[in-house]
Amino acid sequence: MNISTVKHCVGCMACADRCPKSCIHFCEDALGHRYPTVNSAQCINCGLCLKVCPAENPPLLHEPLKVVAAWRTDENLRERSSSGGMASVLAEEMIAHGGTVYGCAFIPPFSFRHIRCTTKEELYSLRGSKYVQSDTSGIFRQIHDDLKAGREVLFIGTPCQTAAVRNFFSDHTHLFIVDLICHGVPSQRLLRESLPYDFTSLHVDYVEFRACTKYHFSAKNGISTVYSRPLNKDLYMKGFFTALYYRNSCYSCKFAQTVRVGDLTLGDFWGVSLPKHVDKRSKGVSLCMVNSESGKNLMERISKNIEQIERPIAEAVAGNRQLSHPMPRTFRARLFQWIYPRLGFRWGVICAIPEIILKNRLVEILKNSYT
Repeated sequence: MNISTVKHCVGCMACADRCPKSCIHFCEDALGHRYPTVNSAQCINCGLCLKVCPAENPPLLHEPLKVVAAWRTDENLRERSSSGGMASVLAEEMIAHGGTVYGCAFIPPFSFRHIRCTTKEELYSLRGSKYVQSDTSGIFRQIHDDLKAGREVLFIGTPCQTAAVRNFFSDHTHLFIVDLICHGVPSQRLLRESLPYDFTSLHVDYVEFRACTKYHFSAKNGISTVYSRPLNKDLYMKGFFTALYYRNSCYSCKFAQTVRVGDLTLGDFWGVSLPKHVDKRSKGVSLCMVNSESGKNLMERISKNIEQIERPIAEAVAGNRQLSHPMPRTFRARLFQWIYPRLGFRWGVICAIPEIILKNRLVEILKNSYT
């Protein structure tokens, strides 16, 4: 028995890094999601791939010690972040004390993968939410080398990715894990097909899926925006919010609950009740769940650079349904999965959510008629 028999693979790629024979490779399914295949001639049936697999061997989950609404006190830097800027503050703290940070970055010409950061300048690539599955191949070996060298490591990723890191390294005292509240992950292929055919010729070096609390996809070359599309014209994000094309495991995610994998859990604190002086609408507020003593230690280390207000966990769940259950696989998702291989991405989305597309088109027509 090996990793190819796992039915609900999450795509964390930990198995490939753990394999002593390097006989695990990945192939794409019909939607572009990557799944492991094993070269049986090289496999020695050691079972190490299954040991680190979070789908086959879920790690221990933790009840939150407390839940806070938090945001960084530097207003300019907070505004550049997706939701309160907590991930950036944590990353900067780790770098300042000689540690390393691992998170998702856009890599030209077109890929999204986890990278290793050791300087504050490198952290710029990690800023902002990225609504696509990140490639984590090779990362586990890099983390191993950092921990072996005695360096502190901060890993930021989706719950299934952080579960794989937890399995790989157990409870290492120098390892700090932050899991993100996750809707589900589309493949990189689908995002690429939603963009203009000449996108890679634009020499893009940075992409944004949202500007603080406003969803708006943009691609930049240096300080110049070379491609932009608002949410009402963004078929990819429409499909993302309606769960049309997540990975199979996302629809039955074991980590979509209040007990968590990470030392800290971060997300948007939608609907939080805060004092009037806190600008939560335009600058964002982070939901931060402190789940372990290591997480508590991290929060103490950054306490001078943030403000925080403790909130009931019920309020966090009310604004984030992924803390109570995964997104369901609906008829719309099944319809997209059938249409996409036949008619392509654009028509797959339009046929799966026609009334949403029509509504946005009518709003646009009415808006233009009054301008």
